[in-house]
Amino acid sequence: MTRFIYIITTCLLVNVMIAQGVLEVIGAGNTDGVNVSSSDPSAKPLNTLLRTGFLPNYNAAAKLAAQSSFGVNFETIESIALEGYEDWVDEQLSLPVGPSMLTQVTAYHDYRKIGENNPEANASILFWDYTWWQYHMTQADYIRQRVAFALSEILVISRNSGFGNNPYAFGDFYDLFLKHAFGNYKELLQDITYHPAMGNYLTFINNPKTDTTRNRFPDENYARELMQLFSIGLFELNLDGSRKLDAQGSPIPTYDNDRISEFSKVFTGLMWGDRPLQRNQFFRGPQTYQSYNVPMQMLNEMHEPGSKFLLNGFVVPDRNPIDGDADISDAINNVFSHPNVGPFIGKLLIQRLVTSNPSPGYIARVASVFNDNGSGIRGDLKSVIRTILLDDEARDCAQGNDVNFGKLREPFVRYVQLCKAFDLTTDSGKYRNAMRGIETEINQKPFTSPSVFGFFLPDHQPIGPIEEAGKVAPEFQIVNSQSIIGYLNGLNDWIVRDRPADEWRLYDNETIPDNEKSYFQLSDEIAIATDDRLHQLVDRLNLVLAQGRLTARSTDLIINALKEFPKDDQEDLEQRVRIGIYLVMSAPEFLINR
Repeated sequence: MTRFIYIITTCLLVNVMIAQGVLEVIGAGNTDGVNVSSSDPSAKPLNTLLRTGFLPNYNAAAKLAAQSSFGVNFETIESIALEGYEDWVDEQLSLPVGPSMLTQVTAYHDYRKIGENNPEANASILFWDYTWWQYHMTQADYIRQRVAFALSEILVISRNSGFGNNPYAFGDFYDLFLKHAFGNYKELLQDITYHPAMGNYLTFINNPKTDTTRNRFPDENYARELMQLFSIGLFELNLDGSRKLDAQGSPIPTYDNDRISEFSKVFTGLMWGDRPLQRNQFFRGPQTYQSYNVPMQMLNEMHEPGSKFLLNGFVVPDRNPIDGDADISDAINNVFSHPNVGPFIGKLLIQRLVTSNPSPGYIARVASVFNDNGSGIRGDLKSVIRTILLDDEARDCAQGNDVNFGKLREPFVRYVQLCKAFDLTTDSGKYRNAMRGIETEINQKPFTSPSVFGFFLPDHQPIGPIEEAGKVAPEFQIVNSQSIIGYLNGLNDWIVRDRPADEWRLYDNETIPDNEKSYFQLSDEIAIATDDRLHQLVDRLNLVLAQGRLTARSTDLIINALKEFPKDDQEDLEQRVRIGIYLVMSAPEFLINR
């Protein structure tokens, strides 16, 4: 009699026949009563039955890429599969930050001045759009890029308010996210607090001290959002993200209006860093382009004197002489030290990268690393990101069948994934993309959220089964009939009609060089678009775009649809590929990232 032992590896089921017995399942952590030997005395052979003992297969590698990046091509998925999860993630986390966005914005402005022969030429918001796109199409720090974007959705500013489309503001501010993506969260909080883009957006630049004779009081915007959105949230949390309850079973607020008022006093006296003494600009003076390049400067005579009563009984001392910078340092320390920050920020990052509904254990493991990275350091984002991506809950392939796991891919992320998966290229290596058509179709691109709350709320519950199950689905807040149709129309433009980028002139009468026009590289896919190899084509698209999650029914439907299209020449085969990409990226198995 023959029995089968099913050995479960990372995402792979291996059948082994042995003589006599019953059905057993071992592997995936189940090693009770199992001994594994090796001819290598230094090896740990039992690891062959543990998740850590296997290199990921291609689907698992694609899943890691989808969670940790804007998307990668087939060759990168191959590389991850051969290299292994931890080595690839560690390699990515060791990459230095790429070229400064502010520097590139300045270069575009100089280019316009030369082209127009006008040293006073205006700065255009196109400089920012092109800079963001150039970085993400040319740099290999895939994880840094995705984390920076996630941070920009947590620590929000928006060009829809108060910037006059100044590209310097966004270039310099986004540099903070790239710089601190693998840095320390406290340093990020400190830097955004002093950045004039945040000061302008949340109206605490030129924030005056109390003057009762003029009925003037400190602006409370930043004080409120620093706590509510950027650090601790509304209610006291346990390490696992669950709310602490009082004796009556009610959530415990983290702060009240008095705390907001006290924090608002801390953030008084911050002025434009390049001209803090120009009193005539105290309330709403104009900015130069470069004003956003310089951190705000404290003007102590305009800073609120006296003690400030902050969180958990901490009191900022009544300093004499007044020292506004020291007060701000105390306030940032006070917020950063709050026990909520680890579970609050940790959960937000998990939601942006991996799953909308992480388990309490997952949140607790990430929060614990935020609290202490193993070397006594609090707020180490590199360790936090590594933990999020390599946690068993993220890497377990069984999660692909769990309806409670995963997240809806953001529309903008889908668009960038398309461009990265199929190697959007220019012959010069210079990229232009105003992303205006993209924004029109999907209502999303960097720094265009409708408010400081971002494009969607982390606790959004769509009406229906998700709400009834007590789950959340943040990205569904921007799903409506317009955005659904807009995405499909946009997908048709980007891939089927071959209009992947909005390549606009940087100044009037500029001639855009042909070598700066973008195109997809589809030769590998075209080679397998014939009838006898269509299954290979769809398998490849399934892997690169949907982590191999297309069902057999979806796969058959796509193959049969593609067979209806002509196949007589290269143009026909290329059109088959483009239609195939469109169909895969329209499938629910792609739209929900598991």
